[in-house]
Amino acid sequence: MADKAGGKKSPIGKKIALPGIWELQSDKLVPGAWLWWFWLFFIHDENTKKTGKCRQLMILWSVKNDRQITCNNLDIRVPKPISALPGGNAWALVGAAAAWYFDGEKMHDNFVLEKSKMALDSGKKTLLAPGDTPSEFYLDGKEYVTKIKSGGRKFEFRATQEDKHPAVGPNHGQTRLPFGYGTEGTRIEVLQLRGTEKAGGKIKEIRGTAYFQKILLAMPPPQWYWGIYQFSDGSYFTYLQAYFGRALLAGNAGLNAALKKPTAPLNSDVCFYHAPTGRVFEGHTLSVEPKKLGNDLWKHTLSGGGQDFEFSAEAASYAHSAWTFEKKIGPLPARSVFTYNEYPSVLSNLVLRLKTGETIQMGKGVGNMENSWGFLL
Repeated sequence: MADKAGGKKSPIGKKIALPGIWELQSDKLVPGAWLWWFWLFFIHDENTKKTGKCRQLMILWSVKNDRQITCNNLDIRVPKPISALPGGNAWALVGAAAAWYFDGEKMHDNFVLEKSKMALDSGKKTLLAPGDTPSEFYLDGKEYVTKIKSGGRKFEFRATQEDKHPAVGPNHGQTRLPFGYGTEGTRIEVLQLRGTEKAGGKIKEIRGTAYFQKILLAMPPPQWYWGIYQFSDGSYFTYLQAYFGRALLAGNAGLNAALKKPTAPLNSDVCFYHAPTGRVFEGHTLSVEPKKLGNDLWKHTLSGGGQDFEFSAEAASYAHSAWTFEKKIGPLPARSVFTYNEYPSVLSNLVLRLKTGETIQMGKGVGNMENSWGFLL
């Protein structure tokens, strides 16, 4: 229900308890299903204040039920990705741990990329991924802790949810399809971040913000546009448009990526949380106009809205990392290729125009945007 100033007091989605992040509903995945835990860490410094640009690190722990599949040429197929352990609240996972790191000047692709035998324990609230580049994710009191060791660097991130508004999360949603297929997700949109970075005998203190999601994608991945942006006052803006379109064949049959405005959107969602007033603006009208900036960078010109508002904004990337998946198409000699791209980026010129006549205009938002092309069957 909208208040008189416009904007909803609570978002779509169900508030859930913290243990849900470390729980599994089943030790089985339908063929092709993909389960992952995903963190984006935005490391704020003086450069962030001046330009909106910041150092970023993404880490993903995932399992995928595919007999033959590679990621950036790493073979990640496994015979059984999930096995329940005695006791009923712990699981052995076999999948991949992956991370990239943008150090402020250079993108370090494959900062972590290895097949991993992981351990998930909902009682202890831990996800452990030992290996050559070990990482872990656990709850310490009220802090979500992520540790990563790679290339002579050690990161320890400690994220805390200080804003308890329902829009921030954890929020949970799902879409059910026949035969066990569908999607399910849990998100925490904004967390406060502290921690340390150790490299070359030096220790740097980390301050910033973070974003988290746990996703089960039990269906072939569509193409999508997505972005999450956080503001200095605690507000955030996020959008998602999943679609089938021209990008379906990009990267396949020798074709190049040629992203354009989607011709057949499957769903469109936009959400803006205005922290100073506690208002939430949600809508399902979204236009994404992609434009290539050069050097694999993109710009998204955004517009759309909801029942009580319209908005416009621009997102421009300044770094890029990509994950390319390949697998055979059944018994055929052909292979399907799917590329999932991530871009540290800045959101600018975000303006909301409310039906009440009020206008909300935001400064630069720190964040990340995604696009994808190709297909996996």
